Amino acid sequence: MYDVSITNNYMYGLQVEVAGAPPPGPGGGYQPVQPGGGKAEYKGWGGGTIDVFGMGQVLFLDLGTRKLDGYTNPKLPWTQMTWGGLVRYRGLDAYFRYEGQGKVDVVVDQDGSVSLHFSHGGMVIDLPDLAVA
Repeated sequence: MYDVSITNNYMYGLQVEVAGAPPPGPGGGYQPVQPGGGKAEYKGWGGGTIDVFGMGQVLFLDLGTRKLDGYTNPKLPWTQMTWGGLVRYRGLDAYFRYEGQGKVDVVVDQDGSVSLHFSHGGMVIDLPDLAVA
């Protein structure tokens, strides 16, 4: 599991849901992050979503020890690390790996664009959203 830090510079609030977490109150499982510079910290995040109003959902998947073979390269040491995760947003994907306790910093800018920073290493990758066999 890894920690997630969110900064919301968007004009609308964000709705965050951490997979497997109990609902925080009568409003359900979503936790708000206020607009215009709101911040939130989550410890031990495994999977979850961030709803960006009008833009869609940022999906976080915990890969555990599973590596994405096409994106594992001995010349990139971080790709050899034990634990990994995947972030998917609007048809784009980011892959990251870490040792021990990883950290992902998420910034949503004024236009609803998402920037990610991974403590140990990560890259934008291309995974198909749909395939026909």
